[in-house]
This record gives sequence, structure tokens and C-alpha cells, in this order.
Amino acid sequence: MMNLFRKLTSTVAGPTKMVLVVRSDLGLRKGKIASQCAHAAVMCYMRSASVNQAKLNSWLVQGQPKIVVKVESLEEMVEIAKKANEKRVVAEIVRDAGRTQVSSGTETVLGLGPDSSDVIDSLAGHLKLL
Repeated sequence: MMNLFRKLTSTVAGPTKMVLVVRSDLGLRKGKIASQCAHAAVMCYMRSASVNQAKLNSWLVQGQPKIVVKVESLEEMVEIAKKANEKRVVAEIVRDAGRTQVSSGTETVLGLGPDSSDVIDSLAGHLKLL
């Protein structure tokens, strides 16, 4: 077991995290925010498993740290996603099914990472906690 731990943690130096960026302009209820954040986390996990297994492994053994922050608009969220793509950071946008509070296709949450904390902070470190 210790060899597996060393193998997983030796791939990425330093702390890692995932950030979930919620649109505050939609006025989503707590339960809806929680479910949309869960969707974003799963989407990021799945993408990372195929494009960046080393960072995913480091994040997993570090306890899967996740931070939830907010933006005031879709434009702000899309701009962060664009910058993440430029830095080759996993960026997944949740589009709602439209069964409850918002219309189908509404972009609700942006998931970033997992990646090194420094890289994630360069994208979302300026945002306020939800």
C-alpha cells in the first residue's frame, strides 16, 4: 500500500485542488447548487481520468480538496473557462436539464481541475467563497 501511495503522490509536486464556480446571478436554491456542484465535480473527475491521470491521482490521495466560489455572470464564468483552457486546466461547464429552477441548457457551474493549487488560484483565486 505504501508503494502505491508513493507512486500516486510522486507524480505532482505540491498541493492540488478543484474549484467549483457557481453563478450567483441565477438565484439557485441551496439544494440545486449542491447538485450542480456534484455534477461539475464528477465531470471534472471523468475528464481528468482521461487527460491528466497524474494530477488526478495526487488530488485523490490529498483528500480531494474542493472549494466553492461564485461569479456574478455567465460572461465572467466563460472568461475563466477560456483562461483555464489556455492553461490546459480541465474546465467543465454544467448545463442544466431544465426540470426545476432554470431553463434547459442554462450554464450553472464551472468545474476547474483538479490541478496544482497555484495554477487553480491563478484562475479563480480572486473570487469570493459562496
